[in-house]
Amino acid sequence: MPTERDNGPASNPMMPPPERGGTVGNIAVLCDFDDTVAVENVAHLVLDRFARAEWRTLIKQFHDGTIIPKEYFERPFRSVRESKEAIQAHVRQTAHLRDGFGEMARYCQQRGIELAIVTHGLDFYVEALLEREGLAWLPTYPVGARFTPQGIQFEYRYTKPGCDDWGNCKCSVVDRYLSAGKRVFYVGDGLSDFCPARKAELVFARTRLLELCQKEGLPHREFRDFTDVVRELERYSMRPNPLSL
Repeated sequence: MPTERDNGPASNPMMPPPERGGTVGNIAVLCDFDDTVAVENVAHLVLDRFARAEWRTLIKQFHDGTIIPKEYFERPFRSVRESKEAIQAHVRQTAHLRDGFGEMARYCQQRGIELAIVTHGLDFYVEALLEREGLAWLPTYPVGARFTPQGIQFEYRYTKPGCDDWGNCKCSVVDRYLSAGKRVFYVGDGLSDFCPARKAELVFARTRLLELCQKEGLPHREFRDFTDVVRELERYSMRPNPLSL
């Protein structure tokens, strides 16, 4: 299940009731967080400030495939001993939402489009940025984090067989929305977005994900910020036959 702010597709009790309208209410827009919803990789902001300096050597190992994604996500945070409150304060001071995300959240809310964040990031730093921006009502599917005397412990809430190397399985979340009859539009940028992009009806992509979409011929739009996504949703809502992209 998603974080306590949400109970699954179309059932977030803390989300303001949407105004139904248009022809886009069967769409779910699922967004990656680091380097997508957030301009920066917020995990890197946290680790650069609070982890041991050598943590960055893991980035190359991850991209070279010499360590599995789950290990890449967990190992750097093992050296972090700062409090949750101090880390969240750092995130609020240093992280930024990508332009247009707040406007897209309101656009989706008004039109009954489900919008959620699907991420390998940790819940406490995702929450810190969303709360600062007044968007704490958005459903999120992050990795859970517990602060203990031994360090941060990880809780993987969204998994499925065959996806153990990743910990959190973004595709399992996409599958939930597809099973609920939603047409999934996916927004992302990186390696962890490859699997969900292949399941989505339309992908909004940048950087490495854009290269994948071009290589594999996936239906996609390049995006710079979320005004591009809103513009495409608006065009989609104006089509005589909204079932056709």
